[in-house]
Amino acid sequence: MKTHLMPVIGTVVVSVFLTMDRADGARVSWDVDPAVSYIRLTVPDQVVNVTNLGNVTVRLRDPGSSTAWTDAGGRRAAVDGTLATDYTDPGSITFIGGAHNLHALEQTNLRPNPAQWDPVGLSYTNTGTAPAALGARVRGTYSILSFDAAFLALRQVRLDVASEAVPVTSGSFPGNQTEFGIVSAVGDVDGLELPLDLGQPVPDVLGGELDPIVATNSLGGLIENLGGKNRKLTLNIDTAIFIDIQGILLSGSATGQIVAHGTIPEVPALSISTGTSQTLVIAWPTSAVGFVLEQTAALGTANWTPVTTPPVVVGDENRVTISSSNGTAFYRLRSQ
Repeated sequence: MKTHLMPVIGTVVVSVFLTMDRADGARVSWDVDPAVSYIRLTVPDQVVNVTNLGNVTVRLRDPGSSTAWTDAGGRRAAVDGTLATDYTDPGSITFIGGAHNLHALEQTNLRPNPAQWDPVGLSYTNTGTAPAALGARVRGTYSILSFDAAFLALRQVRLDVASEAVPVTSGSFPGNQTEFGIVSAVGDVDGLELPLDLGQPVPDVLGGELDPIVATNSLGGLIENLGGKNRKLTLNIDTAIFIDIQGILLSGSATGQIVAHGTIPEVPALSISTGTSQTLVIAWPTSAVGFVLEQTAALGTANWTPVTTPPVVVGDENRVTISSSNGTAFYRLRSQ
């Protein structure tokens, strides 16, 4: 926020404040770099109760492997899009939940393929694959028997980050100050018949909606000054997750990072000058689209109200004429 104190004119003390949208900073849009931004799902082996089977040790594995789950096999996805924040340089950053365009890229071919769904039999017709963001082979161990139970693919994965104003000190901000998670996704499940006539405990699903998975992020991040008004944001991620695969509830974590670049917007200049007798003229550039002039009788309060006099365009300026006999007043520009 820039502050310009103006001299006393008549009985009016005029103080002009510039602010961008919120008291905690300027609105900054950050462009995410998908080459270094990613989300990784980690789900350890765990015992769950499966209908008609009892306690089963469930293991998530690569879609093409029965023994391991690696980054190359469906648990890691690149992240792209934009982040919306309010940012005070260098004091604080606020992640505006619901205002981002943040998604996981579908760069891995995973089973099942939605195009191979049979609407009559309510199942998949073969074992084909299609692009997806995240996925896994669901395996189980019951007694001494190991078996494949299902294949899972997550598509249209949308992510979100939310916070109050998080303090930024020496370019870094602490953990446990943001919430991160998967706010929506489409889940396709190809359930498999188990050996020994044990049936199919996991039914096939086409385009099932995943419940939101949002939790406190234990990690913080960095904001680097790249020169001028250019900044680099790194948000580190480590948060708990719960995945429900048709009644099989698995717990794990989502880790990774989001790296993005942004530019602090220029604050438009606001000026004041004397008009005719007993008037003052407040002006700002017409290029500053979306700003409203506000006033208050005292600083330190939230009682800012819009100036009702509409601005008049003169050349490349918006101008508002006010009376200099109305007592003490303070003025500011606020982006809408």
